[in-house]
Amino acid sequence: MMSYVYGNSSAEEMAAAINGHGIAFAQVDPRQKGLLDGDGRMGIRQAEHIRKVFQQQGISIPVLSGYMNLLDPDPGRREANLQEMEEMIELCPSFGAGCIATETGSLHPTNPWGHHPDNDTEAAWDALLHVTERLRLRAASNGVTLLLEGYVNNVLSTAERAARLIRELPSAGLGLVMDPFNYIKEADLKRQEEALDVIFDAIAPHCVIAHAKDTLYTAKGIHTPRAGTGLMQWELVADRLTRTMPDAVLYLEHLQPDEVEECLAFIRQAYRQ
Repeated sequence: MMSYVYGNSSAEEMAAAINGHGIAFAQVDPRQKGLLDGDGRMGIRQAEHIRKVFQQQGISIPVLSGYMNLLDPDPGRREANLQEMEEMIELCPSFGAGCIATETGSLHPTNPWGHHPDNDTEAAWDALLHVTERLRLRAASNGVTLLLEGYVNNVLSTAERAARLIRELPSAGLGLVMDPFNYIKEADLKRQEEALDVIFDAIAPHCVIAHAKDTLYTAKGIHTPRAGTGLMQWELVADRLTRTMPDAVLYLEHLQPDEVEECLAFIRQAYRQ
């Protein structure tokens, strides 16, 4: 379960709710209001408290969520984001987390998840390599793996580019998130088997975890709602996860607390199919 599903819930409320669904793993964002300490801050003591609360419910926290725009076009905001990411990397061991996941972001001036033509330039690629290497080194020095998640509108927009990044940087402290729903272009919805094969062939060997949601397109572009509410043939996704990443933890995304059981039932049916 992704912790943001439970909004401003306290660690105690969140862990109890997750346990109630028989879920044993959480991807936690330490910046959530309900998970900050009494002064509204992150910190080692608070991280250890959250870890203990979750452990008491039989839940581990293998991954932290550090989603932010790593390539913000404003230099000051970019540096602030990178420093916040470094702070969270250093908190990972206190949470018991071996990984931290993030998307790479966009050079769009106002929308960190919006497409911008500059995202596709070699200058943007070089900037991505630079920030990733900085964070990879910090992660490796803390015994942590930085997991990058691609998205069609971002600089890391395709599985091929994700594979290229892995080839161009040292492997220590660096991996990927298997989130095929983020890589699907509108035309791919009509050729899902082929599109999924391209994605899994390119990045599955480098992916540590997987995300469970869906994909659809509207006049406003891509949307990634909860699993079962988009246009993906989920049995195809389940098949490829089973064959290429059978031991990976699968995290539920983009749903409300009262939708968890329905979402779980849908995914289990996809695996049976």
